[in-house]
Amino acid sequence: MTPLALLCAAAATAALGGAACGSSAPSPFPSAGGAGGAGGEGGAGGAGGEQAPADPTLGGPCVDDDQCEDGFPCTFDACDTNAGRCRFTPDDSACQNDVYCDGVERCNPRLGCVPGEPIACGDGSTCTIDACDEATRTCSSAPRDADLDGDPDAHCGGDDCDDADPTASSLQPEICGNDRDDDCDGRTDESGCVSPEHDTCADALEISAPGSYAMNTAGAGFHYASSCGLPRPMSTHDVVAAVLLPPGPPVDVQVTARTEGTDVAVTLAGQCGDAATELACGRPHPSADGGKLAKLRGRGLGDPERATALPVYVTTAEGAPVVVDVAFLPPSPAPENETCGTAAPLEPGAPVLATILDAARDLGTACETDLGELVYTFELTEPSDVDLYAVSTDGDGEPSLSLRSEGCALPEDELTCQTAAAPHLFRRALPAGVYAVAVSATAPTSVLVTLELAPPTDPPPDEGCAEAAPLAPNRTVAVSLLGHQDDVDLGCGPPSVDAAYALDLEVASDVLLVERLSAGDSGSIALSAPACGGADDRLACGEGDVSPLRSARRGVPPGSYRVVAEAQLGQPVSVTAFVRPAAPPTLVPFADACEGALEIPETGGFFQGNTTNAAADFDAGCDRAGTQDRGARDQLLKLTLTARRRVVLDMAGSGYETLLSVRRGPACPGTEMPLSCTIGTDPQRSFLDLVLDPGVYYVQIDGHAMAHGLWFLDVRVVDPVDEVDP
Repeated sequence: MTPLALLCAAAATAALGGAACGSSAPSPFPSAGGAGGAGGEGGAGGAGGEQAPADPTLGGPCVDDDQCEDGFPCTFDACDTNAGRCRFTPDDSACQNDVYCDGVERCNPRLGCVPGEPIACGDGSTCTIDACDEATRTCSSAPRDADLDGDPDAHCGGDDCDDADPTASSLQPEICGNDRDDDCDGRTDESGCVSPEHDTCADALEISAPGSYAMNTAGAGFHYASSCGLPRPMSTHDVVAAVLLPPGPPVDVQVTARTEGTDVAVTLAGQCGDAATELACGRPHPSADGGKLAKLRGRGLGDPERATALPVYVTTAEGAPVVVDVAFLPPSPAPENETCGTAAPLEPGAPVLATILDAARDLGTACETDLGELVYTFELTEPSDVDLYAVSTDGDGEPSLSLRSEGCALPEDELTCQTAAAPHLFRRALPAGVYAVAVSATAPTSVLVTLELAPPTDPPPDEGCAEAAPLAPNRTVAVSLLGHQDDVDLGCGPPSVDAAYALDLEVASDVLLVERLSAGDSGSIALSAPACGGADDRLACGEGDVSPLRSARRGVPPGSYRVVAEAQLGQPVSVTAFVRPAAPPTLVPFADACEGALEIPETGGFFQGNTTNAAADFDAGCDRAGTQDRGARDQLLKLTLTARRRVVLDMAGSGYETLLSVRRGPACPGTEMPLSCTIGTDPQRSFLDLVLDPGVYYVQIDGHAMAHGLWFLDVRVVDPVDEVDP
């Protein structure tokens, strides 16, 4: 007999009346009133009754929170004492991967994070090309333009009469004498047609003196290949200049071609039409003024006994005006300090000019550009503070500096780097030894590099993670960043000057970090484990050039953490760590009008809703999209303050372009207040930081330009501070 059978037999013998195992006799135990029951987990028992639908957020029995852990980081786990069961509240915000086009991820209490539905951008029209644009986090819908000439097909309302030929469109000039309708006006070779100048070597623009020359590729063909050729040759145009050098000693010829925005390339050859005689070429790069430029330098050209004519091909991606600058310079060899092994000396206080033009790319750097680099070296005989400065002498590109250890060549040899209009690298108390400096740029340019040394100084108290200064929760501190260096690399934004603070949490907390940047600066704000050892220690990250920057982490366990604020230019910032005990998100299923407005506790909270099924009830003054009356679909929340408070509202992570408006009551929906309405077209979505007097306020969750969808709203209510703390 099995142990179970023996147990049943013993129970039957001892039981009054000889009841057997499996008897339908009632249980001798009184009902617990809420937990368990014949219905099973999440069900309702009772003979003959229908079983209630299982609640996916309910787990097993519990008496305290420590007994509830489902292993899914996206759920808020707690003991629901009313039900006597664990409650696993899903938090969709914890699942977001910050990729817009793959949709909004959701938290399933039985499965954890699950993928969202990809953003559907198709409008059903064959006359549009629809796509999801990750950079702008919007759907783009462009008129059909098969030949990519910028003019939509005439069959779809455009003016392109031949959408298979990029040289024919309403944007092209009519070319004389070719017996075709170039400008799609229904006529050929009509009055006002143009004959392109300098289209071939036979009609080259002669340049015998340095200066600026205007050329135009509109209507020109494409005749000359080069190693700097542009893609899409069907729509490429080129014109030709002839650089004339008189007999005499050799010179360097530098040629720069500039456009207002179209890609441009420039090539210098020895013989017109012979690609094998190419001497130098320059590819397109973005210029500092928003246009495009290409630059080359031909070295040691000319003949002592006879005149020389050198063809220059100027190529553009589409017909456009081009300004060609030509300079005759003293002959100079290509720089020899291409690598760490051939680095040139850099002396303190003695600026050097680095011409970033035809150098090869040899070194790995976190500040990589499209161009190569030149390398310099210096030696410290004693510990010193080191400042490195760079500036472009012609403004064509932004310089890039990389300070490296003596090993120099490997990516891990880089100590710090920066790419900016005027980069400045600072390193405190650098030990005695040999160091290298790599110099590059975002576009061909000449860079003046200066090294300055000073006696070593002590670090400020907020310099590094090891001995970080304390950061009081819910208080804003001003950070000067003066005398700071780039100490921390969490993989949050490009290398930048940083400051670190210690944030101590006594209980599990929801943390929202806010950093305000100086005008024109960019940076990042991150939450990290105390070691700040790299991306593995990073818990939250917000980066960019749209101030204020935010990053958040919900349900952070008790302990000590680091808040790292960075600014690329080292300009002053302010930092706030908003902290509150961890709490589950509040679902906003309705709240579609005044009578259903959801009440926000005066302590704030985290809210999640979806406007897709809501009505468009309210206008908003900051909706600048020119949409129809009442704009997009909206939901409404209500906040009642009994005292003057600082109220921060953050919609980061929302799945569409949000609009957020705070209106003053008591009558609903309230009246709009100054600076209390904002749209969120950037990836971090809408954000408001307000100081509000006691009273009733209505929070309008809306969409910009008729947008709607899943939204998140983090509401922080703290004591107001008239000025930032020192």
